[in-house]
Amino acid sequence: MKILEGFKKVMEFVVVIIMMLMVAVIFLATVGRYTGIFSIPWSEEFARYCMVAMVYLASMLAADKGSHFAVEVVPMLFPKKVVNVICVINIIIVDLFSVFILKQGWKIASKMLSQGKLTPMLEWPLGIVYMVIPVGLVLMAIYYTAYNIRKIRSKEEK
Repeated sequence: MKILEGFKKVMEFVVVIIMMLMVAVIFLATVGRYTGIFSIPWSEEFARYCMVAMVYLASMLAADKGSHFAVEVVPMLFPKKVVNVICVINIIIVDLFSVFILKQGWKIASKMLSQGKLTPMLEWPLGIVYMVIPVGLVLMAIYYTAYNIRKIRSKEEK
């Protein structure tokens, strides 16, 4: 699907930008601390939130390639029809888990936003920071489902 491919390209770009920002801030903070010229007191918090965002947003990129939830021996031991049934069961489990996390994450993030809680140093809305987790997992589920549907529809016999 062209929409998923286009969105994947955007997310690859976003993850790379987040990584570059994280590395730049950590590098500057380290140089500043080592030389004693300056310090960036919020650098560790920024790096932590960047890392969390990268993990959850990049999980969809891995899921699109089938890099998650793989047990390599299953396709080697069973015929394609059995593997397809296992794929469908796996899709259902991953999607149900993602919906559960979305509901719980939304509850937590909404509560944080309504209470006006902010991150300690950066003073970002904590609800927005927390929302990265359920959004990332739902995106992962969407791309994992699409990957498995492509895999099931493939004509290759193993």
